[in-house]
Amino acid sequence: MSINSKALKTTNYRKALGSNTELSSIFIENMTLFLHQYLSFDPIPDSLLKGKGYGRQVGSSVTKLQLNIARGHPSWEGLVVGFPGTKEQLATAHVGTPLIREILYPILELHNRVQDHYKRRMPCIYFIGERFSDVLLRKFRLIGLVTPHVIVFTHDILSCLKRKKAIPGISGDVINENWVKNYLLDKMCSDSGLTVKTSDSSVQLGFLSHEVPTFEGTKNPERLDILGYDKNDNSLVAFEIKGPQCSRIQLENLYLQGIEHRNWLEENKMALKLLFEGPRGNTINTRKRVKLLLGFFGESVPSLFYKLREQALRKDRFLSIDFCRFVLSAGDKERILFADFDQG
Repeated sequence: MSINSKALKTTNYRKALGSNTELSSIFIENMTLFLHQYLSFDPIPDSLLKGKGYGRQVGSSVTKLQLNIARGHPSWEGLVVGFPGTKEQLATAHVGTPLIREILYPILELHNRVQDHYKRRMPCIYFIGERFSDVLLRKFRLIGLVTPHVIVFTHDILSCLKRKKAIPGISGDVINENWVKNYLLDKMCSDSGLTVKTSDSSVQLGFLSHEVPTFEGTKNPERLDILGYDKNDNSLVAFEIKGPQCSRIQLENLYLQGIEHRNWLEENKMALKLLFEGPRGNTINTRKRVKLLLGFFGESVPSLFYKLREQALRKDRFLSIDFCRFVLSAGDKERILFADFDQG
């Protein structure tokens, strides 16, 4: 569909949904085409929308969204809700709180009707849109509390797949953070992966993507340095790193930044599994919790890091947070080594 951005300056998203020309459906179409590798999409039966046997119709604000039913692997079936529009058109300036309040419960009710109609679990609700504001994402998380699986697909998540294929090579002799990241990526892409010595044991990392867009930033999305997986138990790993020239403030921020990005991965791990390998792949185990690995140069871990980890584990004993120390080698065979920290 063509985009009439001028119209959105004078109206809101609710009104634009009633038009056939104002909101772009390009991303939804592209994402649907990709998902057809693994799932088929069926239209919603009119009886479910009109409320036959349920007492009332589904609200018009929901029926104007692009609705489908995902069929295929039983664990990945469910309701698909597409939000047409560009990232600018889906911003909070146009998608207001009143509309969000109107659509949340009807989406849950429609999902329940779909389950009743097919007499199957149909555990998933998919949300597809070029980019969602933090306000919408927060509301989606509410739905996730009362639904087995909420899976969000955006342009940022889809870009993870492109970054898997576009791996930068190691070049130059200046050992900075970017060089370190590329060095690690090169090792992770090998058949055996990268064995990282940590403060507690070791982990064998395989590569999935890098510079992964996560939460909304002031201008551009924040990014996770490296997305990997543990080759031993197939859990996802958020790998945040700092280069040899990082400042004290940058190093201290690494812990909270890593926690935030690790939490984003936990929320989106089913979307990432479907993206990278589909429902039947065995590289990513979504039943495993996402691990956080923080890597940096220096003789010791900041003393507060261990205390913060201890406190985090008191609240969630299944968390996995670990640290690794980078050391530049004197020889040419291996430029970066891993060593123990002084923990005093």
